[in-house]
Amino acid sequence: MRIKVIALYITALFLLNLPMAYGSSAAPVFNDIKGSYSEESISRLAGQGIISGAGGEFRPGDSITRLQFAVLAARTLGIQPVYPAKTSFADVSPGTPEAGYLEALAGMGIIKGTGGFFEAESPILRQDAAVLWHHALGGGYERLSLNERYIDKDMVSPYAEAGVAFMTGRGLMGGSEGYFYPRREMTRAEAAVLAAKLLEVRKGQALTALPVVSARQAQVKEGETLALEPRTAGNFPIFTPVYGTDSPEVCPVSPEGTISGKLKGRGTVTVNAGYNSYIVKTEVSSPKTGKSASAGVTGEVYPVPPETEFDIGYAVKQHSPDTAFQQTERKNNPGPPEGLTSQSDTWTGFLRQQGRDITVDLKTARPVSEISVEFMQNPEWGVFLPGHIKGEVSSDGVSWCHLGYAYHGVSPAEPGESKVNLTLSFAPVTARYVKISFPVDIWVFARHLSVKGGPVVTNPAVLACAGGDSGLAGNYMQVPNINDILLVYTGDKSDYQKLAPADFMPLVGYQDKTGKISGRMFDTMLFLPYYGIPATKDSWAAYIEDLLAPGQQLMALEEAVARMNELSGLQVREKVILSIPYPGVKPEGFGNAADGENAAGERFAAVQWYYNELMGRWNSAGFKNLDLAGIYWCGEAIENTHAGEKELVQNTARLVRNSSQKFFWIPYYGTKGYENWRSYGFSHVFLQPNYFAQDSPPEDRMDRAAELARRYSLGIEIELEENVLYNQTYYNLFYNQLKKGHQLGFDGPLTNAYYAGVVKKTLVKSARSNVPATRAVYDDIYRWISGTYQ
Repeated sequence: MRIKVIALYITALFLLNLPMAYGSSAAPVFNDIKGSYSEESISRLAGQGIISGAGGEFRPGDSITRLQFAVLAARTLGIQPVYPAKTSFADVSPGTPEAGYLEALAGMGIIKGTGGFFEAESPILRQDAAVLWHHALGGGYERLSLNERYIDKDMVSPYAEAGVAFMTGRGLMGGSEGYFYPRREMTRAEAAVLAAKLLEVRKGQALTALPVVSARQAQVKEGETLALEPRTAGNFPIFTPVYGTDSPEVCPVSPEGTISGKLKGRGTVTVNAGYNSYIVKTEVSSPKTGKSASAGVTGEVYPVPPETEFDIGYAVKQHSPDTAFQQTERKNNPGPPEGLTSQSDTWTGFLRQQGRDITVDLKTARPVSEISVEFMQNPEWGVFLPGHIKGEVSSDGVSWCHLGYAYHGVSPAEPGESKVNLTLSFAPVTARYVKISFPVDIWVFARHLSVKGGPVVTNPAVLACAGGDSGLAGNYMQVPNINDILLVYTGDKSDYQKLAPADFMPLVGYQDKTGKISGRMFDTMLFLPYYGIPATKDSWAAYIEDLLAPGQQLMALEEAVARMNELSGLQVREKVILSIPYPGVKPEGFGNAADGENAAGERFAAVQWYYNELMGRWNSAGFKNLDLAGIYWCGEAIENTHAGEKELVQNTARLVRNSSQKFFWIPYYGTKGYENWRSYGFSHVFLQPNYFAQDSPPEDRMDRAAELARRYSLGIEIELEENVLYNQTYYNLFYNQLKKGHQLGFDGPLTNAYYAGVVKKTLVKSARSNVPATRAVYDDIYRWISGTYQ
């Protein structure tokens, strides 16, 4: 469809040049951790700004002080700093970020000193580290015994016994050769490894912070209020709710989570906690004289905190920069000279480039309780609302924490002009930097950026560590114990879709030209249905039957791995990822959902039926050489044009993850969703560069894909089809892809997915070919997998 774009005749683009230390910073490189058992943990934490070193060194063997360890714990847990008028510890300089974290931990009862001192610069003992983390994770768990666990158990102080038992009993801390060494000083390396483990635990808790994420309905009358009171998961410390609204003039939400009926109309409220969110479709109606408030409406009016709108400077960063688009922005829709903070009615235009990060520097740490930006939509002009805004905060511009999202209820097809003021309200957080991010499809028009302060922070907020560019920036995704995933399409009745053991042999083990197995190929197979499988119960049942039929598909892979082990002397097990077909707009044959005629409910009911059938069949198959590594979502995009799409994916994620399975996704380049993939509940996401899919792909496509993968911590899919074996154009494209991918480090420490066509057994044909150029494709994929490709 051709889209008409209007040009606004404005004169200058405002872009304040701020120090970019807080923009996107690569993970520090330390020259003294190479080969250390703690290298990966240190790099991961440093990449998120949780730990740091000095002078290019981390000094992993040095002792970590009590103050450093406490700050590390607070940042790992997402506990925000507070600065009370009366300080708790005389030996900690007040007003510093470190003091703020310490005060927060003290206020929550996680730490305490002795006689008004914390002994901040003293090294922390291993037993005291265990006590701190025990308290930080709740402290109310059952008391575990240390009897016979460690030879030196009698060296554990009585006050530390429960903490040591708790941490070692859950595998979070350990000893060496039967000793725990409770009174030994903890090293910085040990602290990093421990924090990295707990960060993963914390991320898992953030992904399940709200037990239910389905959309809700709310009604409130003008002049009355409604307390939302979201039910959050009980993982201590509990994540602080953050609230969004798209209509503060109709249904503003207080930092405490109270909707006020301000003006008759409709709005969308978003409830956030951890990485989870759900929307509340809110209607404000006129009050009826003589009628009492409806059920669930409270007459209490929450106090409005004193607000100060800050005079702010900001910097704008494109998610995928493109010079041509930036020139068009400056020429056509630059906005007012004062920028987004201007009170002018003029709009600033943002054109494509995936999205924008607007990073605000408040110059000093201040209490912040609200951020907002106004947006406009006019489909006739090619101007559309962003799907959401996302908020993050930071005290130093390096370590960021996730506030949440504010969504809206306006359809992209809504005719005429629509405006929304996307606003996030939250319990006051002390921060110097605030980041507002939003996606951009074509044009996005924005104005009236605002950051407001609140009262002095007394109770520390608890937020999830931010992902994306402010979390794992600079790192591709590495799935633990998975290196190379081959997509395997099955389910069609054609012979191409029936895979025998002989077909899998060159895919699980590298076969040289004589047929001898001399190496490992793909360690994981992702089984998914052929394109276009109907969303019907009969089709899905037939796919499961085909997948587990004797002598083919999974059973053939089982036999191939057994043969490989026998012939090569290896003892390996192949990992398998199974798929959930996309349920379409209205699946057929599954019966109505529990909530009646709700289409979104019927779609999830179909997913539930299929998942239960699939898992039951897998569990009863009794595979000896295959391990289930996770579940894949077959939709390659999150279609927000479908009602309830996000809730469908989130509920599916909850279904999968509640059965202790990982949840995988492979979106195509340019779609939406991978920039905030954690909010959907995925555990691992790979990006399709779609370089090989085009006869003349953009020269910078691989660079852009690499940038997005690093920004959002994604894996990368390597792509080829059968035409690489007989078409010189695609043969050259394939090798250009490998060459560029090698330069970008795609064959380094990250997990790759591999698309090798749907039905043609491309790699099997290459492995069996006597034509040197054809055989080279198979050999070079092996070199790529084994890390020897040049």
